[in-house]
Amino acid sequence: MTITKPENHQIAIVGLGNPGLSYQKNRHNIGYNFLNYLAKKLGGSEWKINKRCLAQISLTDLNNQKIILAKPTVFMNQSGKTVDLIRKFYNLSSQDIFIAHDDTDIRLGDFKIQYGRGSAGHKGVESIIQHLKSKYFYRLRIGVRPSLYPSFPRQKAEKLVLKNFNDEENQKIEKIFPIIEEALMKTYILNSKQSDGKPKPKKYLKSKHLRKDN
Repeated sequence: MTITKPENHQIAIVGLGNPGLSYQKNRHNIGYNFLNYLAKKLGGSEWKINKRCLAQISLTDLNNQKIILAKPTVFMNQSGKTVDLIRKFYNLSSQDIFIAHDDTDIRLGDFKIQYGRGSAGHKGVESIIQHLKSKYFYRLRIGVRPSLYPSFPRQKAEKLVLKNFNDEENQKIEKIFPIIEEALMKTYILNSKQSDGKPKPKKYLKSKHLRKDN
């Protein structure tokens, strides 16, 4: 099927996290950190607070496609409020929204990009589904689970996400962000619409050299 890129089509990439310096280096804030990386890599405008969207916004343009980069100024569990405001303010459909967030079900150094999936217990994603009244948006699930642990019970996972990354883990993050960005841009952003106007089917992407997620 022929891929088309509508003129001046807009998409929003939202990085989830908790506002405030005390949370800045938490695993829960890897979505925020990915957005900081993305804004720098794509030459986004200076971050500015949009009070109507309850978010910090950076704007950029790529191949006739406007990209809205956003970091909510509300806490993780209220993320849906910001995402819904962004959707309305920029006149987007849920299919034009990409959510970058931490995932304790995936090992650090791995990631998944998926479409139309449930929250899997992630409170920020649950909030978004509730406010949009839809699960049909894209998710950039960025692994934060330490490699020493095969899995985490939900209670331990909730404590884990508020812990900081160590130096070795930060090095892994520096390596995975460019790989996520490349997969996102080549497969989803630059070719985000099919000729029938529907989003591309959900698919699983990850770096070939990284270990398989259980």
